[in-house]
Amino acid sequence: MNLRIVVGCALLGALAAGGLALASERPYRARAFVIRLPPAYGTAEGLDWARSDPVLLRALEVAGRERQSPAWLRERSKVELTSRLDFAITVETADREATAALATAYAKAIRLSLRSAPGLATRGRGARRAQPVLGPVGWALLGGAAGLWLGAALAIVLSRGSRRGRRRASAPCARGTPLTRG
Repeated sequence: MNLRIVVGCALLGALAAGGLALASERPYRARAFVIRLPPAYGTAEGLDWARSDPVLLRALEVAGRERQSPAWLRERSKVELTSRLDFAITVETADREATAALATAYAKAIRLSLRSAPGLATRGRGARRAQPVLGPVGWALLGGAAGLWLGAALAIVLSRGSRRGRRRASAPCARGTPLTRG
């Protein structure tokens, strides 16, 4: 196996992934939750309702970002159902404080917009802080690992050992013993 091919592909993958990560802005991600939902909202229709314009407008109002459109928040957020049929809200933006505030406001807007169910205390869990998404160093490591794998595969394919050629014959087998009756 040619080691230069493996190292070259690993370096190329690391540089490409790190360069692309440096060229783009580094977003932050925050998660908030709305727990103990009424059963009617724990479905695909409930997810569609949570992504609707009235709920998004209310979230922007609670966050104090009335100048933004619901489409802007829809592009930067995601609402999912957890295994317990709660809503998990994820928001990604370039500003750390704004990301946490938007995720918390979205959870508040969903909670305030729900039709209440008797005996069920729906609660919201706001985002405490926003975490940075994988940066250039992390992407460079992942790109290097992918390049290493591709380089090893390429080196194996290009190596001479994978070609069919003359092979030594194996040693003959020992003779069998005659069957004894008995």
